[in-house]
Amino acid sequence: MKIGIIQTAPNNCAALDKIAKKHPGLEIVHYVDGCLWEHFEAAGNTVNDKVNEILAGDFNKLIDAGCGSIGLLCNQIKGGIEKVQESVALPILVYDDVLARRAVAVTPEGGEIAVAAMNTAALGPTKLAVEFAARQVGKNIEVEPVCVEAAKNCLAETGSTELADQYFERWLRTNQQKYSAFLLPQVPLTRLMPRLRDMATPVFDSMEPFVDELAKM
Repeated sequence: MKIGIIQTAPNNCAALDKIAKKHPGLEIVHYVDGCLWEHFEAAGNTVNDKVNEILAGDFNKLIDAGCGSIGLLCNQIKGGIEKVQESVALPILVYDDVLARRAVAVTPEGGEIAVAAMNTAALGPTKLAVEFAARQVGKNIEVEPVCVEAAKNCLAETGSTELADQYFERWLRTNQQKYSAFLLPQVPLTRLMPRLRDMATPVFDSMEPFVDELAKM
């Protein structure tokens, strides 16, 4: 089976392919389209008709290439996804919608979910995704977007992802009693997952649940 994933940069392809190996016979068709990001930035970091037009065309190319399911691995350009869907025959899966549903499922009524990253860009869209998922199932859940400043500053000052990851992991472990689940919408933070699987609080990264769900569609 082929699944098609649209990204705006190629740096996550290898990690996605590694996850795909857990599903026998699964092949990922990577569609990296930097034009999407260029138009997004040119429009003042907003999704406009041009972004939607390009995105719809990209998804249809994936369908023409034989993909049985399709998804988007960039939540900042998903603002017009309902409009895009009107021009695309297959349902479009956005990665942080998957994370949101899974986190809401394990969170009790009145619980709190942390959406955590090393920058602020991905936090807002994922917070909205969690709030929407909670409304869909009638749960009253608090959502807190958190930019882990110690990790962010470490990365800016040293350029070391290893050191920044240590700060980020420390924050997660220190705060795990406060939250029912953690969401990591910043895609590269998937690299932390092997170190976090022993945590009592569920942690949902951006890639593995996304690929799993695409493989089931």
